[in-house]
Amino acid sequence: MADVLSTEQVEPRERLAYWREVICHTFIKLDVTQTQAGMFRGAVRTDQVGAVQVTRIRTDPMVAARSRRHLRAAEEERCLVALQLSGRTVGRQDGRDVVLEPGDLALFDSTRPYFVDFQGRAFDHLVLQFPRSVLADRAIDPSRATARRISAGSVFGRLVSPFLINVARVAAQTSLDTGERLGAMSLDLLAAALADASGTSYSAVPQSGDELLQRIKLYLHMHLSDPHLAPPAVAAAHNVSLRQLHRLFARDGTTFGRWLREERLRYCFDDLRAPQLAHCSVASVGARWGMPDAPGLSRAFRSRYGVSPSQHRLAALSDAAVQSRAALAGERR
Repeated sequence: MADVLSTEQVEPRERLAYWREVICHTFIKLDVTQTQAGMFRGAVRTDQVGAVQVTRIRTDPMVAARSRRHLRAAEEERCLVALQLSGRTVGRQDGRDVVLEPGDLALFDSTRPYFVDFQGRAFDHLVLQFPRSVLADRAIDPSRATARRISAGSVFGRLVSPFLINVARVAAQTSLDTGERLGAMSLDLLAAALADASGTSYSAVPQSGDELLQRIKLYLHMHLSDPHLAPPAVAAAHNVSLRQLHRLFARDGTTFGRWLREERLRYCFDDLRAPQLAHCSVASVGARWGMPDAPGLSRAFRSRYGVSPSQHRLAALSDAAVQSRAALAGERR
């Protein structure tokens, strides 16, 4: 469940002090300064997606600075990726300056001082936080990647920014398993983008069989909507033989086709229970995840979950309606 904190919850004279507490609680220890006169407003909404904490922050103009005295606090070493939605951010770390416009993103590292200036009355951006160690696990040195702008119009910007924005949108509705997968995919995409921005050869890092399989699975997730996704094209995209591709999935206790079908069905399962997608037909949900054959989807879904897609949707929406009425009744009491 999302954690929502807003200055609207406190008296106007207490808002700035409250906001400083919110920022330090949600992110890391920082000095926060209001940069425009008047009553201050700000709000954050936080969700957890696997190992990634996704926070949307809307605020009046402010400056946040992490100084050397903050580094003495007993905090987990974290990395933060800022993705601009509206307004403008000017940041500085490791001797580099970065300016973020809508769609741009950049990395900041909690283990060293940094400075960010949030500009614009309609300031809105996403911050993705995760343990610093996950970049090391992906052969990325954070100190080389901080404060480097990944432009919205770059190759990686066009791929990564929309994906992260969509992850934030669905975070509250995803199951735990789906959240874990989306979190891992987000980190892999970010690592590839940061490697490119910092001049690190991410793809040249030697990969074990497990690492290669994870890269292939990430590729498949990004192409689930393609009903013609087939082993030969996937093998060619990763410079492996068809035999090696099938061997990797066999070592994982499955097959290429079985794994792909299971992932597509899981996404269909989640979408069919989402109230915000109730207007979409079962066939359109299937097509969204690479299963455009409605009868085929129905057979596979019933075989996997014991009910038809329509029955699953009806039961999920009915449960949601019951919970909504119960919550409303509780509020009235």
